[in-house]
Amino acid sequence: MLEIRGLTKRYGETVAVDGLTCTFEPGRVTGFLGPNGAGKTTTMLVALALQRATAGGVRVNGRSYADLPVPMREVGALLDAQAVHPNRAARAHLDALAASNRLPRRRVTEVLDRVGLGEVAGRRAGTYSLGMKQRLGIAAAMLGDPGILLLDEPINGLDPTGIAWARGLMRELAAEGRTVVLSSHLMTEMELTADHLVVIGRGRLIADTSLTSFLDRAEPAELLVRAEAGSGAGLAEALRVAGGVVRERADGALLVSGLEAGVVGRVALAGRVVITELSPRRGSLEDVFMSATADAIEYGGRR
Repeated sequence: MLEIRGLTKRYGETVAVDGLTCTFEPGRVTGFLGPNGAGKTTTMLVALALQRATAGGVRVNGRSYADLPVPMREVGALLDAQAVHPNRAARAHLDALAASNRLPRRRVTEVLDRVGLGEVAGRRAGTYSLGMKQRLGIAAAMLGDPGILLLDEPINGLDPTGIAWARGLMRELAAEGRTVVLSSHLMTEMELTADHLVVIGRGRLIADTSLTSFLDRAEPAELLVRAEAGSGAGLAEALRVAGGVVRERADGALLVSGLEAGVVGRVALAGRVVITELSPRRGSLEDVFMSATADAIEYGGRR
């Protein structure tokens, strides 16, 4: 378990993290979200004792990271996939980490195979693509068989097959009882991977809740309406007369906002139109995230 209690981190006059309190629980993938400059990376750096907190702190299984006898056995981290010497082979890189942390060398082969790099482990890291470096970084994070994993943008650079693999791996690791903390700006993937969300903005907590509960904040923005063949245009006009905003899709379906489902049904009945589908379209994670963090965006362009 990773516990953050009243964490504050200042850089001169800048407050990067401001009294943050939250808990990352084992057995689930927790998405750690926030706009650029929200304090996510700073929080991870403090958790890994790479930065010193101004106030408050982070506890790893009840202790500070600096007090852990073999940190990699309890916390694994991927903060920068490029942080590997380009002239060192992947296996040699992991061998060095294993030796310096008193880890069994068999773990090197195990994690290389698990991330799919076993056959190219002898190649220099500098010849790897970004996606392969991400896999190597994930292997390094798993090297100590830790109960807690902190992964910052681990799917950046992966192709669609690699993204699906990473999604499955993270869920497998959580199912094994580990605490998996995933920071990413890819909302679609977060929606498919995470069980729980911790959302911060300007260094402060915005939400600490399940993915489902966070998505429930979204009001159905539109109704998806399908009508029997040939009657879509007439129904669209009738719904506009009733005060709805209607968008017609290429597949013939209508997207209706401003009207409740019952009103759409009555308008269709009055026009003797058979509706074959009428369903609300809930806002996506991106929609809810943008709304929740609208006041916490550090830099925003004009529209």
